[in-house]
Parts: sequence; C-alpha cells; structure tokens
Amino acid sequence: MSETILVPSKEVLQEEATRWSVKAQSLPPIVDAESCTNASHLLRSVKGLRAEIAAWFAPHLEAATETKRKAEAARKGLADEKERMEAPLVAVETKVKQQLIAWEAEQEAVRRAEERRLQELARVEAETRQLEAAAALEREGHAAGDAGMLQEAADILDQPIEAPVVSVGKLTPKVQGIVYRDNWKAHPEINIKALAAAVAAGTAPVTFLLPNLTAINQWARATQGSQDIPGVRVFNDRQIAARG
Repeated sequence: MSETILVPSKEVLQEEATRWSVKAQSLPPIVDAESCTNASHLLRSVKGLRAEIAAWFAPHLEAATETKRKAEAARKGLADEKERMEAPLVAVETKVKQQLIAWEAEQEAVRRAEERRLQELARVEAETRQLEAAAALEREGHAAGDAGMLQEAADILDQPIEAPVVSVGKLTPKVQGIVYRDNWKAHPEINIKALAAAVAAGTAPVTFLLPNLTAINQWARATQGSQDIPGVRVFNDRQIAARG
C-alpha cells in the first residue's frame, strides 16, 4: 500500500518560507566545522521546504500546462488549416514576384543603356558645338590678324566639354499597391577565417563574430582548463547541491 504524502497548505508553506528566510538572515558567518555543519543543515531544511512548495504547486502547474497544451493544439490546427488554404496562393505570389523582379531588372538594364546612349549623343553634340565655335573664331582671327581672337579660340578648345545631364525615366509601370524596394543582404556562405582576420585587423567590427558558447563550454568541460585558446578564459564555476 503506497504511503500518502500530506502536503501542507499554501498558507502554511508561505509562513514557513518567511520563517526560514528570516532565520537565514541571522545565520552567523561560517568560521569553523560547527558553523559549517549548522549552515549545511539549514541548507537541507530550505531544500526540503522547496520540495514541499514544488509538490503543492505541481498539480496546479500541470493543470495549467494541460490547458495551455490544448489551446496550443487548437491554435496549431487552425494555423495548419490556414497554411494549407494559402499554400497555392503563396506559390502564385512567389512566381509572379520572381517574374516581376526579373522583368524590372531587364527594363532597368535597357533604361541605363539608353541613358548612356543619349548621354554620349549629348556629349558629341556639345563637343561639335565647341569645335565649331573655336573654328569660327579661329577663322575670324586669321582674317583679321587678331592674335587675341586666336588665343580665345585656343582657350575654347582647352575648356572641358559641358554636356547636359541626360536622365531616362523608369520603364517599369507604376501600379498602385505594388512597391519595388532594395533589400541588401550578406550571402549565407561566409569565409569565417577571412572574416576573423578582418576583425583582428580592425577592418570589420567585432560584432560580426558571435562566439558559439555551447561548443566553447563543451570544450572547457572536456579540457578542464588544461588547454589555452587565444581570447577564451576558462574558469571553474564550482557548484553545491543539497538534498532534503
């Protein structure tokens, strides 16, 4: 026949927790074996009281967890149904977006090429006007025997060609509700060694490197401080356990 464990009421447990908290505050410093033993007994008593508190809350926490589990299961069912309903629309949206982005990139290439072509025409036209003006001034200078006009013609030829800036508008039509925006990202394939070298050289910020503490702590437990790695400091965070 299993033994029934009587758990004190919540109020009694609260009173006990307060009493032991006050008692612990008056605990004298540990200076000898006797004070060490007394502190150890207090620690065991506190541990036992915590076990009783855990036993009282256990069924209530379990009931709350079960309620939460049922609510989460219902939420997940609705979310899965929503995802299944949206799946074909998501596929369509992805396909159309890819096609629009590809076409927009093609049109941007066409626009830039046309802009460069027109800019070159404008430069050639400006250069032609400049040459014609210099040539006309040079002819007049020779006819009049005016050295000043000849120098002015030479000065015109030395001036930089000033062509008007040509701009070609976007070729992609504007549709209300559709917005194209840049979204620059780093490629997921990163050369860690090269990046670490850049951080060490000061050409990349330290925040670009995130230590893998899980792997580092596994290494620390395995080596127990017998090995050194630059930048990593190993210490022994010694623990103590109490059983009620």
